Amino acid sequence: MLEILQANAPIVSAAASLGTLCIWAVYLQIFVGGHRRQVKPMLVINHGEGRALDAHCLVTNMSREPVHIQSVVAKVTTESQTHSAYITDAEDIRRSGLDTGWQRMTRQGPLQPGTMTDMGTFDCIIEYAEANAIEAGEHLAENLSAVAQSIEITILGIYGSEDLLIGATRKFDLTKSDGGSAIRASEALTRQITRRRERKKLLKELNEQL
Repeated sequence: MLEILQANAPIVSAAASLGTLCIWAVYLQIFVGGHRRQVKPMLVINHGEGRALDAHCLVTNMSREPVHIQSVVAKVTTESQTHSAYITDAEDIRRSGLDTGWQRMTRQGPLQPGTMTDMGTFDCIIEYAEANAIEAGEHLAENLSAVAQSIEITILGIYGSEDLLIGATRKFDLTKSDGGSAIRASEALTRQITRRRERKKLLKELNEQL
């Protein structure tokens, strides 16, 4: 056995080196994957205080570092149309008179890790989208709150050393009943916008709104 090993020493050495390299490659992949999971941004969009339209839209920063919320987009979909509105300037919150301080002036601002911010109620957001549609010259046969089938909230933000906007989006379905409208998340989790092409598109759209 020893003679065989000595005769094939170069092959055994090469195999051992290759095995060691494979093991280190696996460890490196695990380390890089864990590091990416730790540093990647993650925002959670949810609703609170019930399921009626007066429920609040809540955004939580589950990232490792602070996120600066740069813009908020609401898309209200009816049977025939989709109405988009940038609701960053929080006119609806100012009109409601519920909040004080900078929160009633803008939805922009820093969000520390593990903290949550209130984006206002869904009915106020829908009214905001309706006002924007009317201002843009769109014809609305009925109030959006009466005919809306879903509302999608998209958060755009700045995170650490990222060279593009980060984003997260979640869609909520609206169901009608004798007791009024109710909201229900169409998916279990908030979708993180991570594809570079999609992030470039969002940045372009945001620049057009400036």
